[in-house]
Amino acid sequence: QTKLSSPIVECANKVLHLTEDMEYEFRVMALNDAGVGAPSNISLPIKATEPKDIPCAPSVICVSDSTNTSISLEWTRPADDGGMEITGYIVEMVKGEDEEWKRVNEELVPETNYIVTGLQTGAEYKFRVAAVNHVGRGEDKEIPEPAQAVDRLMPPQVDIDATFKQTHIVKAGGSACLGIHFRGKPIPTATWVKEEGELGVMSEITTTEGYTSLSIESCSRNDTGKYTVNLENASGSKSITFTLKVMDTPGAPQAVAFKEVSRDNSVLLGWLKPEHDGGSRIQCYVIEAKPKGTDKWVVVGNTKNLTYMVEKLNKGDEYDFRVKAKNESGYSQPRETLTSALVKEPHIEPAADLSDIANQLITCRSGSTFIIDVPISGRPAPKVSWKLEEMRLKSSDRVSIKVTKERAMKEKDKIFKNSKA
Repeated sequence: QTKLSSPIVECANKVLHLTEDMEYEFRVMALNDAGVGAPSNISLPIKATEPKDIPCAPSVICVSDSTNTSISLEWTRPADDGGMEITGYIVEMVKGEDEEWKRVNEELVPETNYIVTGLQTGAEYKFRVAAVNHVGRGEDKEIPEPAQAVDRLMPPQVDIDATFKQTHIVKAGGSACLGIHFRGKPIPTATWVKEEGELGVMSEITTTEGYTSLSIESCSRNDTGKYTVNLENASGSKSITFTLKVMDTPGAPQAVAFKEVSRDNSVLLGWLKPEHDGGSRIQCYVIEAKPKGTDKWVVVGNTKNLTYMVEKLNKGDEYDFRVKAKNESGYSQPRETLTSALVKEPHIEPAADLSDIANQLITCRSGSTFIIDVPISGRPAPKVSWKLEEMRLKSSDRVSIKVTKERAMKEKDKIFKNSKA
């Protein structure tokens, strides 16, 4: 405790020679001839500093948004708060050509932004903002240009962050969620479509004011594909395409059919690729056979091609065949032939190709040799005989008859006249 001065008769006193930035508490006692009375209550702590001031004006004030009935304002804190904490801000406005400023907010605005509502559509307004501290109201800052109460149009925009994924890969039976955050004025509508197909029954679309998503439960290979979300409002449109890959077994091969049944024991099968590969490359096809009248399917081979020759079958037996596709996830459902195949020699009517013998006429000098070479076809292999007029020719020193699988040939020596084959 320090006695700062000798007794005074006034009810005010200036205290000198204090230490700067040091906090002090004060109390007062009365003095008469009988002595010193009881002290007063202690004052609040007071720091010995320069006197406080009102804040300066905010550095910047601007219009950040508007609608038909509101205008959004933003501003910065004053560079100088007057040496005391700012307790809030006062927002004032004037409409059109009016000159009288009217306060907008009853309570001080604690933030550095405010939405002025209840405005007349299309009307122009000026605004100004002042900071307030314990000393009083600070200087004003006015917007540089009058603002109009109109809806602002903004085409749809997509907000992409680090969590955004355009390609989604899931296992069969799992779930997928394709989603996107968006903005725009008016609020855009969101529409989801699947390229080359309809959205599955397990698909669910959820859209809020700024987010839309497509969720698919229990994914199957049929859900694989490209999905596009279209965002649209009065001022434009925006599209984002997602790719969904479902890792599943492939679809069944298509159009399994007999291409040939041949040799007293083989069947040549052919088929088309599955409609879906299940999200991974087809590794091979497995061929199974079942004798007619039995229930057991037996694997008879596999191939990477779209055809396969099944051999060592029992002649005269009837067989059903089926084909399965295989990828990384496993085997597809099998696809059977529409009918059974009876393993036997097919019957093809005998035929001879005489197109290389012009007018079926062969000319030869007397004493020379000529050859008649005729391609033949037919199943079973045709029996071949040669005749000269009505007389059947046999192999001799002058005549040589050779029959191979596909050709019949006659060679004759020393012809003394032209002969018609």
